[in-house]
Amino acid sequence: MSAPRCGSGLAVLAVTAALAVPAAAQDYTHPRQMDLPQPRFERPDPSALQLTLDNGLTAYVAEDHRAPLVTFTAFVAGGTGDGAPGEAALVGAALRRGPASMAPADFRDALDEMAASYAVTVTHEETEVTLDVPGEDAWDALDLFTAVLRAPAFEVADMGGGGRTIQAEGIDWASSIAGAIDAFESRLFRDHPYGRLPTSEERAAARGGGAQSFHSRLFVPANMTLAVSGDFDLVEARQRTDGAFASWSAASRPDLAEHPIVETSAPRQVLQANADKLQGWVVIGHELPIVPADERAALDVMNYILGAYHLDARLFREARELRGLTNDNSAFLEPSVRGPGTYSFHTYGRPEVVRLLVDVTFRELERMRDEPVSAEELFVAQGALADGTWATAYATGHDATRSYAREWLHFGSHDQSERYVDEVRDVTIGRVQEMARKYLHPERMIVAVVGPLEEIADAPSIEDEPQLESWGEVVRIDGDSGGR
Repeated sequence: MSAPRCGSGLAVLAVTAALAVPAAAQDYTHPRQMDLPQPRFERPDPSALQLTLDNGLTAYVAEDHRAPLVTFTAFVAGGTGDGAPGEAALVGAALRRGPASMAPADFRDALDEMAASYAVTVTHEETEVTLDVPGEDAWDALDLFTAVLRAPAFEVADMGGGGRTIQAEGIDWASSIAGAIDAFESRLFRDHPYGRLPTSEERAAARGGGAQSFHSRLFVPANMTLAVSGDFDLVEARQRTDGAFASWSAASRPDLAEHPIVETSAPRQVLQANADKLQGWVVIGHELPIVPADERAALDVMNYILGAYHLDARLFREARELRGLTNDNSAFLEPSVRGPGTYSFHTYGRPEVVRLLVDVTFRELERMRDEPVSAEELFVAQGALADGTWATAYATGHDATRSYAREWLHFGSHDQSERYVDEVRDVTIGRVQEMARKYLHPERMIVAVVGPLEEIADAPSIEDEPQLESWGEVVRIDGDSGGR
């Protein structure tokens, strides 16, 4: 009886000793003392990828043999903030329908036959059309792609949609983070071209030729850039791209004016929408003015430390790591080129923690403005942005062509991306605080909350956090919305 117990005990001791060896041998040296080699990533030369057609179209073409796929993306300067209300939305719907030379059902069948992925996104200032296909169908797909860009299928009877995404069926978008984002942006841009909703007369005008005029004016080679990447021979791909678009007549790039600024005002507004859900969704933020080129890197550093989407941001540490209130509390820095962008902070949690999440978020926003960041935080942010985020934007042919195409469309050069790493490395602690004080204004942020409002209000206090109404004027933005 005793022998097995003794043997089992010896076995446990042996296993424990074996497991202790690697633990004792671990190296706890700080990475800065490890004499690690400097990262050697260099972005590809944009001039080597650039293809400029006689009609003014600029394309970026790159071989990328990681997968047997080819991707075509067109970026057009123009979105819902341009033209008359409703026009951009109708153009987006026409693009989704396919080329005018095909019935919409035939277009969908052609995509299915190629196992293609096709998407159209219309934002305030830009329209993006992407077609992703197996390499064997690349050049047939390019012809289809060219046809839909040049002459999409407008239909008078269908106003269509023009939002950022095509929402999946079966998801209660209004009672989720999407609803909170929509509430925030609708309030922020309610009197601005970015938020305008067409009247019935404007819808009729868009259907009656306004959308076609919008397309004819903005969808011209000089107002568009292409990103072409994938599993192909580079020489052939450049020839095919030239052949597909060369016959598109040249036209002057339209004069797209800057859009007016917006500014939230103090006191804050607290937008509330009741939803019979198991958790509440929170968006806090305000507008973002046009960011000068010489401030973009410093603002990115500040944002990375505060709440960019990663595991060591201040908001993430305070809300999740230290308190376990949520899976996420992140910052969304979304600058625009010709008008106001948004700077917002998104989080969610069970009803009993929603008020504390709002409180923690505002505490961290104030701390970022009031206290200098640490040298360690600055060091980590600079390395992550220069050697991670920036490098990732040019790491593959697909990434590089997209990055260069969008940069050229909006700025007409690649000076900003060329300077970015050096500018990130030059950011100081004082510069970070300067950016926080310039671009963070907690006293006038909009707070949008979607969720079970009664449960949120009745939840016991955890850290003496206040009720939602203490953060500003309460505005109920809808009635009860359904279903768990």
